[in-house]
Amino acid sequence: MMTISRQLRRALVSFTLITAAASIAAAAEMADPGRQSDMFKRIFSYDKDLRGSKKIVVIVVGEARKGPEVDKVAAVFREKGLFPAVVTVSDLNDDLTATLTPQSTVIYVMPGIAYDVVREFAAKKGFLSISGARSLAEEGHVAVSVDVKGGKPEIVVNIARLESERHELSSELLNLARVIR
Repeated sequence: MMTISRQLRRALVSFTLITAAASIAAAAEMADPGRQSDMFKRIFSYDKDLRGSKKIVVIVVGEARKGPEVDKVAAVFREKGLFPAVVTVSDLNDDLTATLTPQSTVIYVMPGIAYDVVREFAAKKGFLSISGARSLAEEGHVAVSVDVKGGKPEIVVNIARLESERHELSSELLNLARVIR
């Protein structure tokens, strides 16, 4: 009986350590929210649809509506003069976006959500999808991601996602970005 208890305890400790390591890895993959928001504001000015918008709504899609990561991302976008709204994947529907247009709305994707649902929604609505996790653009979950690599900003653009969302970035920006075809 004692060995089962020890084995169970070891298994729980191992599971906890693995879960914590996965959370740390996902958080480490995200670029600093302050730097992200500055970069995204600049990127929006190179987007044919967004460049003339006086008010850009950023739909932040996370695993939950509240939490340290989504709260921090929303706060930084708000500080930069953008209008964040934190939602979960289950909140993505036509009622949520009835008054929003592709010329005024982007979807910021946090790691660990149901990417396929967001991908379909962004394509249906024509909203540009963005993230601070480089791998999400590399894997085709979002159109544009930003990161810092070697101390320098890096922009990753997934052309297939960009086209499915019906957005067009200037050639000037594409020349600066790492483009995934």
